[in-house]
Amino acid sequence: MSDNNFTIRPIDLFKVLSDPTRLKIFQILFKKEARCVGDLVDMLDQPQPTISRHLNHLKKLGILSCVRDGTWMWYEVADDLPDWCQDILDITYEQITPSGTSRDVSDLA
Repeated sequence: MSDNNFTIRPIDLFKVLSDPTRLKIFQILFKKEARCVGDLVDMLDQPQPTISRHLNHLKKLGILSCVRDGTWMWYEVADDLPDWCQDILDITYEQITPSGTSRDVSDLA
């Protein structure tokens, strides 16, 4: 369940997704199961503090939600996004993932 209790502004959505690492994280998490920080560190070959910082940006905006399971934090795309935001995220995912198939995240800018 998401803790998104605030309004997402379009300018903030575009700003947060303009970072290549955050865009890659979005692509991995969108329409897929939740992932922990360690999974994303391995997939993106970046240090844990870097991935955690980017996850925090996405979570603070309300795009991601997270659930604690013991010592693990599991991140997923929030399920209570505004319709306009969900539409933009759907289109973004389709554009960065040809034919809706899984694409290697290293192909992203």
